[in-house]
Amino acid sequence: MYPSVRVEVSGRQAVVVRPIGDVDYSSLEPLREALLDARIAGVRDIVVDLAEVSFMDSQGLAVILFAHQRQRSVGGRLILRSPSEEIARLLCVTNVAHVIDVESGNSQRDPAAPRAGGEAPRRSQWRG
Repeated sequence: MYPSVRVEVSGRQAVVVRPIGDVDYSSLEPLREALLDARIAGVRDIVVDLAEVSFMDSQGLAVILFAHQRQRSVGGRLILRSPSEEIARLLCVTNVAHVIDVESGNSQRDPAAPRAGGEAPRRSQWRG
């Protein structure tokens, strides 16, 4: 199966990027392009929904970290949503879960909407 990424507009300044399958060295281009397109379009919030990702390697993490740094540099944010148990463990072991917001549930809430009481996004259970 050729890797694919679905992109959904989730608000005026937000998109949800949903990679499907493996996110590794041989399948990075669709994810990299979707994240770059969102950045070029001026989107403030990018949610990367990992619910349909079966595997991620260090190259996949590097693409996500680079996109996170680009978003922060312009006052935006990148949020990871619904990682599998294995990917959540990878995010914890590599300390990515300490750098990027990780939501463990599949929240359908608009990522651009402020949270009640200014609360932070729910973090992955793998945060230390």
